[in-house]
Amino acid sequence: MTPEQVVQKQLEAYNACNLDAFAATYAENVHITDDSGKLICDGVKQLREVYGPLFAANPNQAAIIENRIAAGPYVIDAETVIGRADGKTRHAVAIYKVEGDKIVSVVLVRGTAPAA
Repeated sequence: MTPEQVVQKQLEAYNACNLDAFAATYAENVHITDDSGKLICDGVKQLREVYGPLFAANPNQAAIIENRIAAGPYVIDAETVIGRADGKTRHAVAIYKVEGDKIVSVVLVRGTAPAA
C-alpha cells in the first residue's frame, strides 16, 4: 500500500466512525501532536481512548478532504469536518507520516480553513 492509500483507508474508517478499522491504520507507538508539539495521543491505546468517545458522540461526522499532497512517506490533508453533534464545522491540516502500511506520526494544525 502507498502512504496515500493508507491515509485514505484511515479517512474512510474515520468517516464510518469505525474505531477498530481506524486504529488498525496506526502503528502501536503512533504519536499525534498539535502544531505546538503538544501530545494528543501517545500510542494506539490512547488513540482508541480519544477517538472512541468522539466517534460515539458524533456518528454523523465526516472529514472532507479539500486538498491532499503526497510526497515520499508524507501525506498532507487540508480537511473540513462536518456533521458534528454541536453543529460546528471544523478545519484542520493533518500531516501524516507512514511507514510500511501504518501511520507512525501525525501533526494536527487545527482551525486552518482550506485555501479558496
